Amino acid sequence: MTTLQRVANGGDIFAAELSKGVPDPAALDSDEREALTELKLWIEDRDIHLRETNYTRFKREWMRDRLAVLRDPRAGDALR
Repeated sequence: MTTLQRVANGGDIFAAELSKGVPDPAALDSDEREALTELKLWIEDRDIHLRETNYTRFKREWMRDRLAVLRDPRAGDALR
């Protein structure tokens, strides 16, 4: 959740850091897996979000939504 918060607030992440922070993705619940997937996509799309400010803004907003769900799973109902 800390990494998701960092990226949502304007920071960045690299693949090695994500792998180290989540050694067993199978142990995550569905909301955590969605957040992990979004972070992986952030890493894969680095070239896009470096040049497309609208895309970057959208992805960071989505991460903030994921954070709200992780903090309170009932918040996910409003997003679905």
